[in-house]
Amino acid sequence: MKVKKVKTQRTSALSKAVSNVTQIIKKKDKGIVKKKSIEKAAETEVNAQEEKPFVSTRGLVYIGHIPYGFFEDEMKEYFEQFGKVTRVRVARSKKTGKSRGYGYIEFQLPEVAKIAAETMNNYLMCGRLLKATYIPPEKQHFGFFAGKPWTSKIYPKINNRIKELKKNENSISQTQYKKNVKKSLKQLSALEQKLKSSGVNIKFKPKDVPK
Repeated sequence: MKVKKVKTQRTSALSKAVSNVTQIIKKKDKGIVKKKSIEKAAETEVNAQEEKPFVSTRGLVYIGHIPYGFFEDEMKEYFEQFGKVTRVRVARSKKTGKSRGYGYIEFQLPEVAKIAAETMNNYLMCGRLLKATYIPPEKQHFGFFAGKPWTSKIYPKINNRIKELKKNENSISQTQYKKNVKKSLKQLSALEQKLKSSGVNIKFKPKDVPK
């Protein structure tokens, strides 16, 4: 009788374990299905947004061969002689923030933009011939004014400088310090060889070099 009882208990425990595992698998499958449904819905929404056509009622002018110093504020002030300017963008380097020599000016009215483009095309400014091309509303897209506008206080060069300062302020480990010193010594050695090839014999003697 004892043997049967033990066998029954084992069978009962096994059945319970199988039941628990089955429930977990079912819940997991439901979670996966739910997650896939959410992902699919999100993907559908994103695709719908991407497929949504860009509609503009403004006039846009491409400006090329922009002279140095003729930036956003100067461009807006200058082109407002033609009519209401709603947006100005100068294409800039992502690393330095320097002008790439071209940009876009958006006017409130397309007909004003067309007149501005015709007037300013091949216009001599600061020794450079401006290139102005009118872009009608049906040929405009989001990319002309993509990204955040840069100002005199917020631009890539100063952002990179702030990141570098924060990086230098953080304390480094002894291992990293030794690695940096080793790199500096290697650079000094290369400089010595370069000077030696030019006829200058000099030996750098760094102090407090970690062992």
